[in-house]
Amino acid sequence: MYLKSAVVIVLVLALVKAEPFKFDNYRVYTVKVENDDQLLALKDLQTGPHHYEFIDEPMRSGQEVDLIVPPSYQDDFESLVTGKEMKVEMIIPNLQKLIDNERPQKMASRAAEDFGWDDYYDVNTIYEWLYQLEELYDEVTIFRVGTSYEGRDILGVNINRNPGQNPGIFIESNIHAREWITSSSTTWIINKLLTATDAEPAIKDLADNVNWYIVPVLNVDGYEYTREHYRLWRKTRSQQGFICVGVDPNRNWDSYWEKGGIGSSANMCEITYAGPEVFSEVETRSLAEYVLSIRDNLNIYLAFHSAAQMILMPWGHTTEFIEEHDDYMSMLDIAVTTLTARHGTPYTYGPTYTTIYPTTGTSSDWAYYALGIPGFTYEFRGRNPDTGERYSFVAPPDQIQPNAEEVLDSLGALVGRARELGYM
Repeated sequence: MYLKSAVVIVLVLALVKAEPFKFDNYRVYTVKVENDDQLLALKDLQTGPHHYEFIDEPMRSGQEVDLIVPPSYQDDFESLVTGKEMKVEMIIPNLQKLIDNERPQKMASRAAEDFGWDDYYDVNTIYEWLYQLEELYDEVTIFRVGTSYEGRDILGVNINRNPGQNPGIFIESNIHAREWITSSSTTWIINKLLTATDAEPAIKDLADNVNWYIVPVLNVDGYEYTREHYRLWRKTRSQQGFICVGVDPNRNWDSYWEKGGIGSSANMCEITYAGPEVFSEVETRSLAEYVLSIRDNLNIYLAFHSAAQMILMPWGHTTEFIEEHDDYMSMLDIAVTTLTARHGTPYTYGPTYTTIYPTTGTSSDWAYYALGIPGFTYEFRGRNPDTGERYSFVAPPDQIQPNAEEVLDSLGALVGRARELGYM
């Protein structure tokens, strides 16, 4: 297993100075994992460039996972499906076509004044736009979380119209590099909070009466790597051993962290590698330090991911309920109901372990564990609710605004219920 992964990572490293990896005729299948034999067969697949690639790692029986199959492995996959009697559905017939549609304009960067939501932008363009907002709005302050492994700034924006009075919400976005719609939706939400009028009372209430701390792109190195080299990259870009690169930054937090624990890997070449130690990654460590420095200002912590269409709450490591289970479920219930009302996007919600799969070392669990505040993980839409088209985390840009609209609606409902319950 380790040897296979090592070969994979050598191939990944070879991509660093190459043209972007192409996924022509790569297919994506949803596989229903019905028993442990099927689970083990999936876990044993060779993954990485030119091989299989999981969108969601197989963790337990009863789970559905999305698996990318290259054309050269199509016959092997069909044999596996037949031999293990797996139930599968092809959801994307040509992944490269979807990737091409994701960035039809293919602009490396645009001027901040031309910033919009019809494309996905590089980190520098996003930062230029944030600095422009700081110049335009008195309530906007740019804060610096830290510096990434490759030396990039990690920046966030604070929006606070009533300093010293408003309860606070922290949003962390794009911790997984390939989940582009998270950061683009986050910037749309930032813009809407700042421009909401009296004709939009629910949004204006959020802008006027909440102290927002928002980091649009946490995994800046990984995000840039997905843009320039390998669209499916998930981890950070730190060197691990001689040949492996990156740690899963959402398995690296000090919340029941284990190397190779539930829902994570001890193999440094795997996409869910938890790291050599807790907070080994400068990105997660810096964000945790920053959040702790403002902990007295925070009431809720939100992590934005894609694309399972869920809102998750603690715990990820156990089926045991937290003490505030009923309160948190009440907040998520109204958030999901309100989100679905906008465009009809179906969401589920509940504790991470039973709603999606077991995990350890996640940021939202850490917020609850370390700060004692609600920590929720959003998994944004992975399909177009109007057409039924499945795109997972390779969302075409026409999905940015409707996704952001429904998420912002849900935030308004969540805040309202949190106030009723005394959390804000």
